[in-house]
Amino acid sequence: MAKQEAPFRVGGIVEPPYFVGRNDDLRVLAETLRTLSQNVLLLAPRRFGKSSLLWNLRRSLADIPDLLLPYVNCRDMASPEDLFRGLVHPLLQELAEKRKLSGLWEKFRLVFSSGVLGALRALEEIGGSIGEWGQVYLRFREAEVDEKALVRAAFSYPKRIAAEYRVRVVFLLDEFQEVAAFDNYVFAALKKELDNPGDVRFVFSGSSLGLLREVFLREDSPLFLMVSRYELGPLSAEEAVPFVQERLALAGYTVEKATAERIYELTGGIPFYLQKLGLVLVQKLWLSGKKSVGKREVDAAFEQMLTELDSEFEVRWLSEFSPLQRRILRVLAKGPAGPTALAQALGMKPQDISSSLARLRAEMVLRRTEAGYELTDVVFARWLSKD
Repeated sequence: MAKQEAPFRVGGIVEPPYFVGRNDDLRVLAETLRTLSQNVLLLAPRRFGKSSLLWNLRRSLADIPDLLLPYVNCRDMASPEDLFRGLVHPLLQELAEKRKLSGLWEKFRLVFSSGVLGALRALEEIGGSIGEWGQVYLRFREAEVDEKALVRAAFSYPKRIAAEYRVRVVFLLDEFQEVAAFDNYVFAALKKELDNPGDVRFVFSGSSLGLLREVFLREDSPLFLMVSRYELGPLSAEEAVPFVQERLALAGYTVEKATAERIYELTGGIPFYLQKLGLVLVQKLWLSGKKSVGKREVDAAFEQMLTELDSEFEVRWLSEFSPLQRRILRVLAKGPAGPTALAQALGMKPQDISSSLARLRAEMVLRRTEAGYELTDVVFARWLSKD
């Protein structure tokens, strides 16, 4: 078979043609960012496509000449120093591109890697607010200022840079719950800037409702009610089913709607699993030489996918959940249940499991529906049911 475009893409950030739907989400968020109307807290469980949504949101607004959308992955941040670096790098790269400032980042990076004299010469050449921003870091390197001063600079200088270069800035801070482990002065410094933001806004994205609730939704938090909450759900069948049919057609397979709907049902419309199952299915079809795709082939591919995910799910099962939480999840993997029915199935009282349920909801492992509690990750639920 001639080499051709892979019909599905698994893992990492995906762009068209692999990016699925989300047209309504993109439209709402793009308008919010374009007008700088508010800061946004984007919430979704793991594998629901938050990072890809942010990246494609950035792509959709890339043609606006005065709007900078630096993307920051907070998973890389272990300290306030990482926070400073994390904000500086993508902002200066975006600014250099939009304002045709050749070599701006290459000069600024000497602040992190060069001797003091070399760094000072580079900053004097840059000048302005950017040069001052770098000087704060140099003083931190020389132990002349502490981490608190560095954090204040990290959040305060983008506003000055936006005014100086006549641009608007929206930071896309992905997996922001990683920053929640920092001391509270980080959020106090951020609050000061959110109170008087100028032309700078933030999109905070994360997959831990519990940690983000501590940061944004607790009354004694510095950032209490300073963001607009936006929850990202699974893909709808209207988005996912045609996508599956189109991508399988690319691989040379005509797929009935009912078969594509079976793929949607098994994956729950979660983007990662939709792509993963599609890829496993195509690989099995290629190896077997089959030309037809039906429910039997889909179910066989799903079983193989579960096998491939087995070790990952096993590690998660043993490391993330307490014994009581594991008992709760095993019951709910069989179907939704309210707290009373769940407690009865466990031979316990509802009050004995309330804190465990609250924690599982906070971590977005469970969601509450009209039918009761159910697992957010339907593939994980099917793995538990199989075990």
